Amino acid sequence: MAGKKKKGKKGRKRKEEPEPEDEFFTMKGEQLEITIQNLREKLQNSKMQRNTLQIEKDMIHDFYQNTREEIKELESDIKNFDTKMQREEETHNTLVVSHLQKVQHHEYEHQEAIEGTKAEGAEIMADEDKHHTETESANRNGKTNKKEDYERNDNANISEVESETKAHQQNLDMLDQSLEASKKSLIQQYEVKLAALQKELSLRMKVEIHEIEERKNQHINDLMLNHEYAFSEMKQYYNDITRENLDIIKGLQERYQDVKTQI
Repeated sequence: MAGKKKKGKKGRKRKEEPEPEDEFFTMKGEQLEITIQNLREKLQNSKMQRNTLQIEKDMIHDFYQNTREEIKELESDIKNFDTKMQREEETHNTLVVSHLQKVQHHEYEHQEAIEGTKAEGAEIMADEDKHHTETESANRNGKTNKKEDYERNDNANISEVESETKAHQQNLDMLDQSLEASKKSLIQQYEVKLAALQKELSLRMKVEIHEIEERKNQHINDLMLNHEYAFSEMKQYYNDITRENLDIIKGLQERYQDVKTQI
């Protein structure tokens, strides 16, 4: 390998390659300075154009990232809406359970009222029995003189007890009917409210989902239009740069031909 390197050096010493022809060697000093100044301006313009392209690229990237964040926010809003619907449904179920407990409490109070009325009737009957026993005992002591009075009083007491028993039974029946009607009315009212609330929540959810879909589609259309507009402007910009570069190359070739002709 060392021998090959030496042979290569000897070969370069034996035959020197000619310097390539360059149009700048034939230029005069003033023309060369003008050419250098033009090339520096072109270099500066190229740097500015490169910086502009980099800025546009960063803007497109930022626009893409912002769009992704907005899509994530929309998905988060939909999840929050679903969570809200679940909470409202749980609250509604809690209200239904609470109202059913109230109905059970009213039934318990109704049963207590029935028991109290029965106990009160039993006490009245006991008092009447006691009064009847006392009256019967007193009448037995004066049976001969008060037999007719005793019979009248006995019949009167019996009819009074019967009338009071009937009145209490009527009161119990009316109270039972009233409580049963109140229970049915409460159940019917809350079933109607439940159906209306479910219908309202379903309609509200459909409307909000439709609005979100419309905003999403509009946003996607705006993004596509902006992207197409930016792409067309970028394409036109690069076409202009290419056209200008071709004109510059053509001008330089013509200048080269003129200089070559003059030489």
